[in-house]
Amino acid sequence: FLINSTPLQVTMFSCCENVSVEPGEELLSTPVVIEVLMGRHFFVEPPNCYVTFTYGGREYNTETHENATSPQWPDSKHELAYDGQPISIDFAIMQRSAKENVKIASVTVKWDRFLPGLRKVADYLVTPLVPGVKNTAAIRVAATLQPQSMPKRPAGPRRKALFVGICYAGTESYLPKCHEDAEKMKNYFCGHWGFNDTPEDTKVLMDGEGASESSRPTRDNIKAGMKWLVDEAVPGDSLLFFYSGHGSQQPNFNDREKDGFDETLVPVDVETCGMLVDDEINEILVQPLPAGVRLTCFLDSCHSGSGLDLPYRWNPYMEEGASWHLDQGGYYGDADVICVSAAADDETAKGVPAMGEREDFPSGAFAAAWCVACEVHETQCKMNWKEMLGIVKEVCDDFNWSQNVQLSSSQKFDLTREFNFHDCIPNSNDKKGPVVNDGMPGFPRRNRLMDPTFSGFKVP
Repeated sequence: FLINSTPLQVTMFSCCENVSVEPGEELLSTPVVIEVLMGRHFFVEPPNCYVTFTYGGREYNTETHENATSPQWPDSKHELAYDGQPISIDFAIMQRSAKENVKIASVTVKWDRFLPGLRKVADYLVTPLVPGVKNTAAIRVAATLQPQSMPKRPAGPRRKALFVGICYAGTESYLPKCHEDAEKMKNYFCGHWGFNDTPEDTKVLMDGEGASESSRPTRDNIKAGMKWLVDEAVPGDSLLFFYSGHGSQQPNFNDREKDGFDETLVPVDVETCGMLVDDEINEILVQPLPAGVRLTCFLDSCHSGSGLDLPYRWNPYMEEGASWHLDQGGYYGDADVICVSAAADDETAKGVPAMGEREDFPSGAFAAAWCVACEVHETQCKMNWKEMLGIVKEVCDDFNWSQNVQLSSSQKFDLTREFNFHDCIPNSNDKKGPVVNDGMPGFPRRNRLMDPTFSGFKVP
């Protein structure tokens, strides 16, 4: 999954950090920061390339990356004045040589709209102007509208995470290694994404040998864990919920689900206490969160496409250029909430116990595919949400795991938004509460209450 022909190390740029300016310059209150990160397939001799562009009467340049057909410019950050209007920039890719500097390619990039804190990152194919520049040549550019400061608790933003893994040991629903995924993903997120492995900031619920009563993923304990996760959340906080276990469905009787079913999570005590329904999960996990809080959820379970009942959905299997769909069963909220699910509402998710034999690798096919995508993101180049979902799709397809990863969100956002767990963008919804279809296309689903091939409701 090489985005470039050579591995790329790029330092993560936080949209809330200060950007250096030249002496005598005034730091703009809400500037757009343009970063030219890397290029590919510039086969010119000598391969000493840099990028230049002009904006507002001023010229900006990257440093020259010498002797690289796929150059890297990780320190290229330029502040531009922003007046709320679309921005169009003509980028020129230049070749530096002893005799003269030659323009070898060009591309015009236009951004129609920015949201504070949203970092857009994407590849842009260039127009070759000399032999040696391939028709696959491109530059990767990021653009961020610096957010105005948000109120935060005195100690700074808090990062909390809840991990749930259930193997249902001793039952017919046994999922080998599944409970261990909670511990493995906790280690990954704490080791790579800045979550703190402390009892105050991280909780793990998992069954299996030696599990205490308070750490077993019972219905009550999962609900209590969700309430703990969102308790006292304030703007600037980033929260994470990961679930690995059975997912199921049960008939919906309030006529809000197009397919006639609510999606559910299956706690270890399901036979005596029942399932956790998506409406209830949304009420506990999403509705209490104020604006300015970021919540990211991963549901590695069957029938989990709309498991959080968020209002908007997208998946990488839709036609190119397809936009977000409105989910009739969703609820609008205030926070910036993103949920990635292992399968569509009418699909099952796969487990690969052999993968779980590795000390650092989860046994769920979906979680394993995400680990692959995250490795590309960390070691080659920072990727956007659409690219991350594309890699997960490719991994699942390559291994013939017939499940379609799903993305749902509390709001529509530009899918070139950089993949991250801690950024937060302002909520663009002008409403709150249950979704009322307002003319936006609904997400296509089969109504299995009307489907003669549906054999009935079944608890895993």
